[in-house]
Amino acid sequence: MAVLTARPDLGVYRELEAAGDRLGHRVLTLDALRLVASAARPGVWSEGRALPLGEVRAVLPRVGNWRPDSTLAVLGALQRAGVPSLNDGAAIRTGRDHWLTACALASAGVPHPETVAGSEPEAVAAAAAAVCGFPCVVKLRRSRRGVGVIRCTGAAELEAVLDSFWRLGEEPVVQRFCPPGGVSRRVLVLEDEVLGATEHRAGAGEFRANAARSAEVRAVELDRGLAELGMSAARVVGLGFAGVDLIPDGERWLVGEVNPSPGWRHFAAATGVPVAERLVTALARLGGGE
Repeated sequence: MAVLTARPDLGVYRELEAAGDRLGHRVLTLDALRLVASAARPGVWSEGRALPLGEVRAVLPRVGNWRPDSTLAVLGALQRAGVPSLNDGAAIRTGRDHWLTACALASAGVPHPETVAGSEPEAVAAAAAAVCGFPCVVKLRRSRRGVGVIRCTGAAELEAVLDSFWRLGEEPVVQRFCPPGGVSRRVLVLEDEVLGATEHRAGAGEFRANAARSAEVRAVELDRGLAELGMSAARVVGLGFAGVDLIPDGERWLVGEVNPSPGWRHFAAATGVPVAERLVTALARLGGGE
């Protein structure tokens, strides 16, 4: 079984390899930056040689913000060659893009903050004021870990932020801010099953409740409704493995984001769930090993 990533040096991949050893499966970490995808005849090349894809039973793609399109090209070649993947390329592209995610969730009736997208800053700001109100949140379409996420309290501030992104060539979305902010729940979904959930609480003065931004993380029990909300979001986007972020909106919860390449270090530490072993087992099952 293979893990495809542009960051093969990360410790999480040693964890997956060790979990494979314990379970009697070989897990190979593939460096996506050293691979070349072939389109005419589906295949993957490394240093001038075609990889023996018949030996790869299943793949777990980990597509972050570093060279994502190149990694997705290799994933596409693997899939066209018949290698099954926990997450396919189209679903990953949707989950990585806040606008595509919002559209997918809206079409399926899954609750999500009102979202607008456009180009010209003044036009977007006017639409956002009408649809989202204030405060609102500006997000780069492919932002993760709270990077490129800005809360705006009024029209002048929103226009200034949008104008800055415009001049940088970035294409953001604007979403309604859901009170109270600073709290989220991460639901980890694998093969249409909830592995568990954690609650994240940001420090004073911070509205982005991300573990990567030092939010407090603790395990929580989900009621059936919130568990189904998390599974529904992953299902709608088309992901077999996903981190679904739920955010409170007064007395209810909405789907904030659907992450197709979730980390699990903080989640596993808080919940005790052996995520790496569960992933290896899922890959083995996907590849027909059990």
